[in-house]
Amino acid sequence: MKMSHYLQQGKSENYQDAETKGLLKAGEVAALLSKKFHAKITAKELEIFATEWHHAGVFKSGHSLRGRKVYFFTAKAIELITLDKILANRQLVSRKTPVDTKPVKGWYVQYFRMTDPVSRRMYNKPFVGIYEGPAHKAPRGFKPLPDEAFAEAQRQRGREIKAGEQVKFT
Repeated sequence: MKMSHYLQQGKSENYQDAETKGLLKAGEVAALLSKKFHAKITAKELEIFATEWHHAGVFKSGHSLRGRKVYFFTAKAIELITLDKILANRQLVSRKTPVDTKPVKGWYVQYFRMTDPVSRRMYNKPFVGIYEGPAHKAPRGFKPLPDEAFAEAQRQRGREIKAGEQVKFT
């Protein structure tokens, strides 16, 4: 199928095959189960129980296009879904890991894009970077330091790290 035809139709071939097989979409199953259990159930909550999913068109997200997924269920799969399973899944989803907001300070390898003046090629050059703030916002490769070592790291902030060099602050 050509991409232009897919964009017009809004459904992949597999999506159309699932419809012809008589599989129900997540929204339809949510409506059925809401009536059956006398409780509000959303299609999003049922995604984990789906037997298959297929692309169903695209939508604009910022400056790019993103695919939309539609989840399908067989009649047998719908029978296996119980209210207890849905409630257990809700509890798992609602549990969020607590954000570590304790203050930290230390260093990390910070890269800057440089241009070779002769060949005009771009490359990344490593430098000593300093971070001081909440732990959950620390950059990748962050290494916490005690106060004395942090003072030394601040003095070396912005220093180039040579190839193969082991950086230590004592």
